[in-house]
Amino acid sequence: MRTYQLPLDLVRERSPERPVALVRPRSVSVAARWFQDNLKADVFYAVKANPSRWVVETLIEAGVRGFDVASIAEIELVRSVSHDVRLAFMHPVKSRSAITKAYFDHGVRTFSLDSLEELAKIMEATGNATDLTLCVRMRVSSEHSKLSLASKFGVAAHEAKPLLFAARQAADALGICFHVGSQAMSPDAYAEAMERVRAAIVDAAVTVDVIDVGGGFPSVYPGMTPPPLERYFETIHRAFESLPISYSAELWA
Repeated sequence: MRTYQLPLDLVRERSPERPVALVRPRSVSVAARWFQDNLKADVFYAVKANPSRWVVETLIEAGVRGFDVASIAEIELVRSVSHDVRLAFMHPVKSRSAITKAYFDHGVRTFSLDSLEELAKIMEATGNATDLTLCVRMRVSSEHSKLSLASKFGVAAHEAKPLLFAARQAADALGICFHVGSQAMSPDAYAEAMERVRAAIVDAAVTVDVIDVGGGFPSVYPGMTPPPLERYFETIHRAFESLPISYSAELWA
């Protein structure tokens, strides 16, 4: 693979007339290390964002030890690079065969869900496993984000009680996850989501071991300049510390 110092160097030398894919492993590594150093949480890379082998390899070299996977293909990709990293199957709707293969063939122990039907499916497909981390996905507002996911997945806060209670009974560790939408332009998105999580925990009266704030962290695009990411992290840390959760609860992102 040819290396160029800058994209402009490639253009000057080759004058390409077809699209060219540029691989920037150093930029990926720097971003991953900065994110892990500043957000005091267990960081999972969402493989669907860029399911390239070199990205997975670079992230593992940069210290990332968690991968959010949405399909068997993504699971197999990560496992082809490492058998030691943690995988979380976070698509709320999965086939029985995918769950079974993930659990028995690839060591996946973390699954998300947003319905009692999905919970029953997970338990059946894993042979009623007793070592599962089950993350109930809650529906939260996307009003601060450029791309809403509010209507796609998640159980409403006022409907979460029976699901949280049932998942607590089945899980070794119970988590709550959410996604505020892509390109969240205000830290308030996470504060407001955490308030919904708080209400659901109090209503269900369950012990929660994991809070997963998902993604949605913004980048700078033309016409879109979000606040510094440090403000998002401060908001998340403050809200997490105030939740009625287990003293040893983990923060994921």
